Amino acid sequence: MKKWNYSFLSFLLFLSCFTIFPSTPKTTYAAPTFQMPFPCDQTWNGETRKKHNPKLAIDFTRKNGHGDPVVASASGKIKKIGDLGNKSFGKFVYIDHGNGWETRHAHLSKITVKKGQLIEIGQQIGNVGNSGNSTASHLHYEQKHNGEVQPIYFGSSKAYYYGKKEYKSNNNCTKKQHTGTVKTENGKK
Repeated sequence: MKKWNYSFLSFLLFLSCFTIFPSTPKTTYAAPTFQMPFPCDQTWNGETRKKHNPKLAIDFTRKNGHGDPVVASASGKIKKIGDLGNKSFGKFVYIDHGNGWETRHAHLSKITVKKGQLIEIGQQIGNVGNSGNSTASHLHYEQKHNGEVQPIYFGSSKAYYYGKKEYKSNNNCTKKQHTGTVKTENGKK
């Protein structure tokens, strides 16, 4: 009987390891504060479609937008660049923003960065184009976390799903205009 008790106690001790010391929970990191992938104050039309691949991506267009600069929507490191010719994404740039976050920019006419390059928010990475399997000039844009496409946010605002919406970029809008009168110590303006 003692042998059975020791076996039973050993079994209980084994089980207690899983309840006393549960597995470490998966850590989720907050997304960077992404901005639009265009310079400050530019306005673009964004379109999302249920049959888009992937369906959470946005296609950005605007009249005469071909060749306009595409900029980093958050600081990071260039993960991958490529040119698939007239297939798929054509010319593309992937940016690693850390903690599993990545953005993808596709159908570019020109790539202006190199793999491994560190970039700052608002820094140009390429130009809007019509490369790859594309029928018109536009930027295909995605935000991913740990390899999974995520709903897109610009600042705290979620992109509009599904349809078209006009977006205005606040990317790197650090120039503040001040107006008024400044008086010096002697009272002169």
